Amino acid sequence: MKYHLYFKSISYISYLAWTSYELFKYYQSVSKSFLLKNRLIVFWLTGDLLLKIVVLGCHIAFNLIYQDQVQMMARDFLYAGEFAIMALFLFLNPRLLDGPFLKGLVFQHSHREIQEKTEGFKEFGFDNSKINVKNKSILEKLDRYFESEFIFLKPNISLNLVAHSLKIKPRLIRICLQEELDFSFTDYVNSWRIQYAEEQCRDNPRWKSYKIEVIATESGFGTRQSFNAAVKKLKGVSPGQHFAKYMN
Repeated sequence: MKYHLYFKSISYISYLAWTSYELFKYYQSVSKSFLLKNRLIVFWLTGDLLLKIVVLGCHIAFNLIYQDQVQMMARDFLYAGEFAIMALFLFLNPRLLDGPFLKGLVFQHSHREIQEKTEGFKEFGFDNSKINVKNKSILEKLDRYFESEFIFLKPNISLNLVAHSLKIKPRLIRICLQEELDFSFTDYVNSWRIQYAEEQCRDNPRWKSYKIEVIATESGFGTRQSFNAAVKKLKGVSPGQHFAKYMN
């Protein structure tokens, strides 16, 4: 039992150290505006980590002060209390279940396609992993950049501007989007704008009163005509039909 408790403590400390590192690395990789927009989730993740550290500190203190029976009871109460606090916080903030705004759905879609293509090539004896890994890397950088900087809200965004910021050749971005998503760069940008408009119309009460022209300009489209064309192409229906379900 003694060695089991030691092993459990070591695994718990390792988990906290790894979580702290990953959380710090994630916070460093996104912009301050993204963190502010999702401050509830940031508070949840950071608070959960700090609470676990406090529980670990109390656990170590009980090991040093109390005898086995009292120590085990106190530890059980600590873990149960930590779980109850986190569960209550989640119950009071169901928005956490939706995840962060702009979740990178474009990249998630492309990642699934890359996996499917890789499996298909392997079935026929071809190794296309190098190409897929390269495409995945480019898509991940694009996805993170769009997700954190909201660059798509600028009407004058261009492939050359994005390529310069990411230090990737424009041709590679163009080829990657075409091969993996069957998207032009314009389609990729517009998919982010439409996703942003969907989220705002669903979650922001002010947007529910906007006319289509305002939704278009607030989402980064230069004109209503370009907005209409993009929604029709990517969603298959007119903006009025598509956004009606988000305005209720």
